[in-house]
Amino acid sequence: MRLFLGVSKNNFWKKRFWVRIGWFIGLVALLTAQLAVTPPAFADEFTLQGAMETVFVPIQVQTDAEGEQSAQTGIGVFGYSPNGGARFKFMANASLDRIGLISYLRFYTTVVDNTQNRLDTIWLGVWVKPVDWLRVDAGSLEDWTLWGSFGQPTFAPYTQRSKDEDAIFTEFYYPSGFLVTIRPNGNLYVGLGLPALKSRNPDAASSYNPSYLLAMEDAEKAYERIQAAVGYTFDGIGLARIQYVGANTSAAITSDAAGGMPTLGSISYAKFEGAFAYKGIPGLLVDVGFKIPFDFKEKDARITPPYQISGGARVNSGSFSIEGRVDGTFGKAFKPSPDADYKVKYAPELNIHLTPSYTLGTFVIGFDCGLEWYGETTDQDGNVLGGNDGGARGGLGVFLRKNFGPGCYVVGGMGYHFGGEFNSVDQKSVFTIPIIFNYTSPKASLLGK
Repeated sequence: MRLFLGVSKNNFWKKRFWVRIGWFIGLVALLTAQLAVTPPAFADEFTLQGAMETVFVPIQVQTDAEGEQSAQTGIGVFGYSPNGGARFKFMANASLDRIGLISYLRFYTTVVDNTQNRLDTIWLGVWVKPVDWLRVDAGSLEDWTLWGSFGQPTFAPYTQRSKDEDAIFTEFYYPSGFLVTIRPNGNLYVGLGLPALKSRNPDAASSYNPSYLLAMEDAEKAYERIQAAVGYTFDGIGLARIQYVGANTSAAITSDAAGGMPTLGSISYAKFEGAFAYKGIPGLLVDVGFKIPFDFKEKDARITPPYQISGGARVNSGSFSIEGRVDGTFGKAFKPSPDADYKVKYAPELNIHLTPSYTLGTFVIGFDCGLEWYGETTDQDGNVLGGNDGGARGGLGVFLRKNFGPGCYVVGGMGYHFGGEFNSVDQKSVFTIPIIFNYTSPKASLLGK
């Protein structure tokens, strides 16, 4: 489960951010001191690890359709997050034969609209292996065994954004949940997970009664979110996997002030996934996946979520490497009611990314090229709706990466995102010079193993 001290705005712990961090660090320090004096009997393994990342943008220039320019500086974004800032993660793991503890403290700062936001998470999960082939995780957990092999390139936020690894095949990642994995041999993997289990009953939060302590929720809603996956490794060929990802289906449907036709906002839906990672040729990795959604109803409306096909490939030949990926979605549709003669057919999307690079000692020089294309959003008769006539946008970049050792590097470069008309709206062109710093420490074992 996710241990997050201070869920209330007026809670003492919530107001005192450093007190929570102090409790966590103090506990780790106490265990470390004990381990330094006497190796305990309760652990076969006790490891510590830290990681931090930040992005500084000394200059960014934006140019609008009229040629007007503006220059900015600040903290850039990292990964797929829309927010910039700095983040730090401290991990402490312990295990004893068939039981273990996984924990970390993660916090980062962001500044949005001149307001500083400081976010922190204490992640705590436990696992047990009754037999060699069976493992049960509870609490906060993540399992990357079947996850997609290709994520968003480091420089993509400054050229044209790409997709993350979940686009190829969704991982098991639960801030709070339950996961059972079965591995009878080195080839077969079976996972059954239940995410987002409630840690308390909000209807009884002010009283100390059994319903509060048992932290129950409606069983049908909980089991709608079940995730079940199977993977099999074919020796010398690759990894095949399929899974069902459940969800509490929902859709945000609104009408305009004039009482016009309803429009569809964010949706949550269940889907079936499949993927195959080919590893049969040295220096070549290809991973391709697909997602088939399940239609659902929200009141009288019928929603067809998008289908998706995603794939990536990487070729390594000596000092040269090239990585690319393609993501496409299509088929999303919305019909307000069974009798309605009005239906929205949403635009298909295509995202292409290519990153060639060359290694010179501890330096890597590379290029980042991204292109995104949107089709038209139409009604049942093919008429374009709301100016959503699609278009293309993309970017180019060049970067230099300096590796200082395992897990430590600095990346600097220039990225350019092209402007132009997209969905009938003029987009600004953006030129950015980001400097990315990342450090992940080696795992330190306090038991000398």
